[in-house]
Amino acid sequence: MKKQNNIKSLQIIDNYFPVIDGVVETVHNYALNMNSVVVCPKMVKRYNTKNMPYEVIASSSIHVPFSQFAVAVPSLDPVLVEKIDEIHPDIIHVHSPATLGQFALELGDRYHVPVVASFHSKIYDAVIEYTKNKDIAKIVTNRTVKFYESCDEVWACSEGTAQTLRDYGFKGDISVMTNGTSMLVPENSENLKLEVMDKYSIPKEKHIILFVGQMVWYKNIRLILDAFRLLCDESDDYCLVLVGTGKDVKSIKNYASKLGFKEGQIIITGKISNRLYLSGIYMCSELFFFPSIYDNTPLVIREAAALGLPSLVTEGSNAAEPIVKDVNGFTALEDPTSMYYELKKIFSNSERLYSIGQKAKETIPISWSSLIPEVERRYHRIIKRYHEEHTIK
Repeated sequence: MKKQNNIKSLQIIDNYFPVIDGVVETVHNYALNMNSVVVCPKMVKRYNTKNMPYEVIASSSIHVPFSQFAVAVPSLDPVLVEKIDEIHPDIIHVHSPATLGQFALELGDRYHVPVVASFHSKIYDAVIEYTKNKDIAKIVTNRTVKFYESCDEVWACSEGTAQTLRDYGFKGDISVMTNGTSMLVPENSENLKLEVMDKYSIPKEKHIILFVGQMVWYKNIRLILDAFRLLCDESDDYCLVLVGTGKDVKSIKNYASKLGFKEGQIIITGKISNRLYLSGIYMCSELFFFPSIYDNTPLVIREAAALGLPSLVTEGSNAAEPIVKDVNGFTALEDPTSMYYELKKIFSNSERLYSIGQKAKETIPISWSSLIPEVERRYHRIIKRYHEEHTIK
């Protein structure tokens, strides 16, 4: 897609590559397709941004212990503002409300430009997961709401995500701007599937069930393992592939071991940064199993659908928003037994499973190339409104 050059935007995010998640992918694709500069913390593990087709400005940061994350400290970075001064953006777009989010509001005042903020993640749940303290989670959530109230416009990536922010206490207007996917069926896909299956020892004779995401318990991975255990008690025809890394990977492996799976029934690949290999993993699988109730609009469901892979998600979750049960995907109640019975039903009819996967491909994915023009139209509108409201008399 050809970049539009008439609007200069800052895309601000509180973590970036080599961390890979839906928010990072969103910012990356915004910057790829628009005249944007990304502002992020200096990550713990350095990522080579020299080959990026857009500029990345990294703020001084402090390492978050026992994690791959870093907290930006822009007040300790004397050259950060100087670098941004050279850009003098027309609009600032914030994708996470922590320290760089507050910094973005200061930049908006500095350059007299609007600040739009996207709400992507369930802040309360995330803080609970890391602190185990409800009081801290409430304080952080209240501060998050105040941050969004200070922005010129607020976006959410789905209706369910918007409702989450309203449930937190936000009273203002929220515009829904969904996310896209860049996942496409690659050339020589059959050869790629065979290469990937060989590389990760994925059995050719079994039904492959796939999870892609952070290896953290709050993604409902325990539910995945428990439901899969029930399925394997009945048949040895299945293999579960878990792709990703995270703070709970060791305890997840230990739990899987305690459940007594046979060799080859579960494969944990670690993080797969190679997008071609990742597409191969999707294509050699028959079902994407993503019961997380934490995620708002998971890009992995769109990626899977783009390659004809239907998803099984938790009924009523935000992740289920684009899914019509038994039409372009599957849903079940959030418990192992319900998921197990749904898995049995899904794999009882291979033709139906394939047909639903094709329907998912037709109805769920949205390409970034089709979304970016709408983003730019909204940027124009926000900038116009801002300057009309802030005309210096």
